[in-house]
Amino acid sequence: MPDVTPHLGLPLLAAGQAQKHVTHNEALTQLDALVQLACLDKDLTAPPANPAEGDRYLVAAASPTGAWTGLSGQIVRFSDGVWIGAVPASGWRAYLIDEKALYVFDGRGWASLSASSSGPTDRLGVNTQPDATNRLAVKSNAALFAWDDVTPGTGDMRITLNKKAAAQDAGFVFQTGYSSRALFGLLASDDFVLKTSPDGSAFTTALTAAAATGVVSFNASPTAPTPSAADNSTRLATTAYVDRAASSATGGNARTQVSDANYPIQAADRTVAIVALTAARTLTLPAASAFPPGATVTVVDESGACSATNTITVAPAGNDTISGLASAMLVTAYGYLALQSNGGTKWTVVNRTPLLNRRTFASMSVNSGSQRISGAFTRVTLPVVHSDTGGNWDATNNWYVCPRTGIYQIAAAMRVADSTSAGTQYGIGVHTAEEDGPFFLWNAVGGSPSLRSSISYSRLVALNGGDRVRMISYSDTNVTLTGAAMQICLVSEVA
Repeated sequence: MPDVTPHLGLPLLAAGQAQKHVTHNEALTQLDALVQLACLDKDLTAPPANPAEGDRYLVAAASPTGAWTGLSGQIVRFSDGVWIGAVPASGWRAYLIDEKALYVFDGRGWASLSASSSGPTDRLGVNTQPDATNRLAVKSNAALFAWDDVTPGTGDMRITLNKKAAAQDAGFVFQTGYSSRALFGLLASDDFVLKTSPDGSAFTTALTAAAATGVVSFNASPTAPTPSAADNSTRLATTAYVDRAASSATGGNARTQVSDANYPIQAADRTVAIVALTAARTLTLPAASAFPPGATVTVVDESGACSATNTITVAPAGNDTISGLASAMLVTAYGYLALQSNGGTKWTVVNRTPLLNRRTFASMSVNSGSQRISGAFTRVTLPVVHSDTGGNWDATNNWYVCPRTGIYQIAAAMRVADSTSAGTQYGIGVHTAEEDGPFFLWNAVGGSPSLRSSISYSRLVALNGGDRVRMISYSDTNVTLTGAAMQICLVSEVA
């Protein structure tokens, strides 16, 4: 007859055994440790520092240390000041108190009951009780499904909802207080459907993606407008589609007010009105490809403060261009600029302030002056301003600031008196710097100090916005400037 029982290894009493109570008590102690088995932890690799009598642990570590050396995989209990191990057999179960999880020994190792080889469970609840309908139930602020990085898997993560037939549902239900508010999935057909409800009873189909064609329909939306024949864009014809450019009444009527700030023009904008302006500002167009081809966006200065200083620059997005240039500009009060997109990368200026050139006209002069011109290229001082409607003449520096890129008409005249008895050569020019060049005109004056000489200057010149144009003169010896005048006007604009 064996000395221990076959399953728990409890010691048996032998015939004629002395002190039978010792063997009996040992069996009771072992039963107390292993029946209704609940362990404090399974993740320690060495005994805790201050165990209590009767504490039990599952030693899952492969190489435990200290008093647990050699007890890997066993159930250990602290009894009478020592650790005693019990070798498990297949089917032993242990409840892990710290994890609130049940583990089973399958003959090779311990595993969570849900992942063990003991077979599937018909119900599983996480922090809640499952029932006959919700056989998997979870109560949690969040849930994570991630790819298998233990096996490892393929790196994919798929959740499959499989229904028996097309007439059944495979979908998700969204609820408020356990009352349904939205459904999406394959609902009573193989079309993908989104439904909403205000009360959990009546549902409205908001969207359907047909299984056969993939065409998306917005069932609850009003009829969408049909794109016009001139609109070859690929925009989706839904209630989000608003063809402002095709409106027969207004040709697009979205109006945005901008008050003294830079502004990114939106694809829905049709008029951008600057209502206040104290400094130069930039308005950036949307990508030409995102704007309806043939539709017009107009930038207009309603503040009346636009000038050569307080400019309004219209800039394209990315590598787009405006009439082939990197930007367009408004420099006159109450000016406007209208642009159209080709639906690709180009904007074209289709209309602009008709009186802009007249507003760039400037006329300045000096009479009976006494400025001396001698031995250097000298800027001519023109203190009398007859006209400067565009505000482009800088009287402090005596130069004209070009408001825009284009062709300018320049006219100038100068009268001098010779201040020497030998006579001299002198010249006149209008440049962006005080220097000689092919457009600097030379003249001569005789030897008498009282003799006067005049020279006129006329020129068409291509200038860039921001160029500073000044009237200059030079003499070999010494002349006195007795009168001068200059007029500048933009006659042809690039953009």
